[in-house]
Amino acid sequence: MNIRKPLASAMLALGLLGAAHAADKIAVDLVLTKATLIDVAGGKAVKGKSVLLKGDTIVAVVDDRQLSGYAAKRTIRLPGKYLMPGLWDTHVHFGGGPALIEENKHLLALYLANGITAVRDCSGDLPDTVLAWRDQVKAGQLEGPTIFTSGAKLEGYKPLWKGTIEVGTPEEVSKALDGLQAQKVDFVKITENTLKPEIYLEALRQAKERGMRTSGHVPVQLTLAQMFDAGLGTVEHQSYLLRSSTPKEQELTAQVAAGTLTGKEAMKQSLSTYDEPTARASTGCWPRPRPGCRLNKAR
Repeated sequence: MNIRKPLASAMLALGLLGAAHAADKIAVDLVLTKATLIDVAGGKAVKGKSVLLKGDTIVAVVDDRQLSGYAAKRTIRLPGKYLMPGLWDTHVHFGGGPALIEENKHLLALYLANGITAVRDCSGDLPDTVLAWRDQVKAGQLEGPTIFTSGAKLEGYKPLWKGTIEVGTPEEVSKALDGLQAQKVDFVKITENTLKPEIYLEALRQAKERGMRTSGHVPVQLTLAQMFDAGLGTVEHQSYLLRSSTPKEQELTAQVAAGTLTGKEAMKQSLSTYDEPTARASTGCWPRPRPGCRLNKAR
């Protein structure tokens, strides 16, 4: 009796059954399992969960008992390890001049080693270099965190900071924004040391018209509400928010604008008349945060 034919048929049937079973599973590239997950939203450590990835995207976080429903190309078991979302550093400055480019570049690997997977560069004096790094990281040509950068910042004439584009007229603002837009910066950084308040507002107006995000410092001659109403997206440094924490904000701002009070003295008076309800109300976060809460914009 020739048993080869029945045996071959049985093997084929088993193969087809296995293929059909595999087809029922969801294909993923990588499974990270057996680690303790840090739930940053819930504020707790979670065991018995696995993280599933396809390419560089997390597609699901599932109970370990659900893994049988997935077909993974690779599984990494991490007993005794912890797994958490990547951290962001939302305010960094790469700088120090051309002589320190390599030293700054070394920071990219250090960020990753410490769990920081994205950084927000708020303009130093190496804007073109950082823009190149951003594109290289995105293209997979350079190991480092995802970089969001403003490129060179906008300032007035004879600025205190290096790495700036000096503007003093609406036409110069337009030219500066043309250049930044061509570089596809992630946002526009504006500082106020020598920039006239009216030019600052003009820069916000033009950037808003172009659909460009903005971030910056707050001139002492303008209230926080004026800046947000003009289109400022984020405030850098919490000290600027303190100006709106007093019922006297408009009065103090007007005195500075009129030249009868210095910015330093205005800050002293802001602190001495600090009022919690006023501070929260001015940012839209009283009695509790709600959509549009302006403190959320100061990140």
